[in-house]
Amino acid sequence: MASTSKCPYCDSTVRSDQERCPGCGAPNALYVVDTPRTVFQPKTIEELQEYCAERGMPLLRMRFFIGEDCREPKAFGIYRDGKNVVVYKNKSDGSRAVRYQGPDEARGVRELYEKLLQECHNRGIYPDGKPTAPSKGQRGVNPTVRRRSRISPVFLAFLLIVFLTIAANSCSHIDDGYYRIADDNRIYYNYGSDWFYALEDAEDNIWYEADGAPAEDYTEYQLGEDWDADWGVGDFKESDAWDSLDADSGGSFFDSDDGGWDSWDSGGTDWDSDW
Repeated sequence: MASTSKCPYCDSTVRSDQERCPGCGAPNALYVVDTPRTVFQPKTIEELQEYCAERGMPLLRMRFFIGEDCREPKAFGIYRDGKNVVVYKNKSDGSRAVRYQGPDEARGVRELYEKLLQECHNRGIYPDGKPTAPSKGQRGVNPTVRRRSRISPVFLAFLLIVFLTIAANSCSHIDDGYYRIADDNRIYYNYGSDWFYALEDAEDNIWYEADGAPAEDYTEYQLGEDWDADWGVGDFKESDAWDSLDADSGGSFFDSDDGGWDSWDSGGTDWDSDW
């Protein structure tokens, strides 16, 4: 899986597995050849880029800019400034807090790497492996003492609401995927009751919001759930429309092997603190 970043020349979204920007053709400085997961403790900016690319981290959505001096509000990042590296956090008001600035690249990378893991762990995502659950003895529980636990009716009601919500959402997304109507130069994507379309052979991966389903019997025209480059349009899940839909939903997508990169909501970060 590939991570994403912005092209410094045209602001197009570029995946780490793309050698050149799909928008302007400029060389991708963050291009990483897909390799087995071998980098576990990155010590350089390039190793940290590889670490994120191997795990399919959507860095643009996560607001982590590795190797970039991003000046936008709400951003973490690291970049080289001459012989020094700078690790920073841009707060929600646009002001910058510098976490580290100096010649020790390994230290700077470690600072950002640990913050990256912290943000992941806060969302229940463990790119470094899930922690081992402590034993009863480690938790300070005497195994010889058994206690009768009671489940609160309020808690049971909460579980029922959660179950019904998940079931309802699952049912509303059974038709998610790509569609094509005969003699139409558009490819449609359906997410629940939201419809989007892109024009075939367009240079940019731009998806527009549609008024509704392209046909009353639209299920007969489904191409599939997964994107295919032969369709002549970009991947919907790599588009700004998908990022916007994800943000509006509060994070409800779970497509990655690690259990939820697409559910990432940068609003869950404390952007007003120094770090």
